Amino acid sequence: MKKILFCVTFILLSAGVSLAQDEGTRYLESVAKAYEGLKDYTCDVRVHFDVEVLKSPDMEAKVYYKAPDKLKVESKKIFFFPREGGFFNPATFKSQDFDIILLERLTYDGGKAVKLKLIPKKAGKITQETTLTIDTERNLIREMNMSQFGGRVIKATIEYGNFGNFQLPTRIGLDLDIPPQEPNESKEFDQFAQRGRRMTGKVDITYSKYKVNSGLSDEMFTEKAPQKKW
Repeated sequence: MKKILFCVTFILLSAGVSLAQDEGTRYLESVAKAYEGLKDYTCDVRVHFDVEVLKSPDMEAKVYYKAPDKLKVESKKIFFFPREGGFFNPATFKSQDFDIILLERLTYDGGKAVKLKLIPKKAGKITQETTLTIDTERNLIREMNMSQFGGRVIKATIEYGNFGNFQLPTRIGLDLDIPPQEPNESKEFDQFAQRGRRMTGKVDITYSKYKVNSGLSDEMFTEKAPQKKW
């Protein structure tokens, strides 16, 4: 009888885990589906740093994006663009690349939301565990918490506006907590986290003057392509 009860309990728990994974996958795929028609966008960005180890005036640039993963940044001056968390690409989180865990259902800004944990299935461009808070009524990622072994944490909070039938970011706020890095580290932000000093602070990125699906060519994303004036 104990063996039977154990087997039944195991089957029920396994079914519950499988159902939660299926639900998490469905929520993530709903976000991707909302941007199926987004071929490219161009926008102006302004980056404000409030980070102790990175003293810099506000930076301005123009960002070009073309699906699925092409990015180009143009600036008249030296420009540091925090791609990790600051670059909006709706194709970043493909459900087939992750084990997805539904952590909880919650209320976010008065609407229904879920929190998902994404664990990469194999080593690649995304190596950290990521927790997403998704607005399930509008299929929008509202928060991203990215953490890696060693205590490296970046949290992104995203606000949106309507542009060309799509919800695109008007502001992304980053909260940084990055431990001291080895001198040869080259990831985003890590070059500024000097050995022996922890990097903490905030980065505020605002986006404006969007142009959506304007037909950007692949050539403009190559290094030899001429700089587009603006």
